[in-house]
Amino acid sequence: MAIAALSPNSVLATPIQVNPQVKTDLQISMPQIAEESKKTVKTMQTDTITISPQALKMADDKNVAAKETAEKANEQQALQLANDNSDAAKKATQRNALKAYSSVN
Repeated sequence: MAIAALSPNSVLATPIQVNPQVKTDLQISMPQIAEESKKTVKTMQTDTITISPQALKMADDKNVAAKETAEKANEQQALQLANDNSDAAKKATQRNALKAYSSVN
């Protein structure tokens, strides 16, 4: 008895295509398999979810709170930078005044 060599075609083929004398429980042709796979894709595409208005409001409230926190942090950072800049300007003015006073004496 001769055994058929493995090839890409024989690996992808159904048992009936490789050996027509084989009887299988699932004697499905390739077009049927393709049609079945399309059905599963269609059912996956039609799946939807529903989000309640309460859930949307809760999510929006969390987003608003996060934005307010970020804005407050940005305001505090801006105030700190302004204070730092004003302190630096004061120190520069004092240094210039000391230089001017020492040059006069």
